[in-house]
Amino acid sequence: MKQIAGVDSNQFKLLLVDDIPLNLLLLEKMLQPFEFQIAKASNGRFALQMIQDRQDTPDQFDLAIVDLMMPDIDGFQVIKSVRKGCDNADFHIHAMNKDEFPIIILSGMNFDDDISEGLSMGANQFLTKPVVMERLYATVTEELEKKVNNK
Repeated sequence: MKQIAGVDSNQFKLLLVDDIPLNLLLLEKMLQPFEFQIAKASNGRFALQMIQDRQDTPDQFDLAIVDLMMPDIDGFQVIKSVRKGCDNADFHIHAMNKDEFPIIILSGMNFDDDISEGLSMGANQFLTKPVVMERLYATVTEELEKKVNNK
């Protein structure tokens, strides 16, 4: 276990979102040294459901790592629903800013348009696949440190 901004890393709850099971497994394995509490969603719909179910509870997620290209509800829509809030027949999620709930995009889509669109919608950072382990660690640590220090 490690410490991030003076907090034991096993206290943080992360949501990993990708429609490819192998990507979820690899990401979870890469993050294992931190002993984060990890939940996985195989698409954007499940991710939004999990975010909704845990919001305003002690189990609320601290950070999400989201793929962009997924069937049904893609990563762009997940980011938009979290940042602007979502109150419709499917979901009731209150708006959360970048400090409250950091979102890191992890995608194979690394065109400038995709990166700028994801960041303009409210993602904190954009990482490309395949991700280098050290870059993943640095990005997750940086965002969790900001979250803790901005409370």
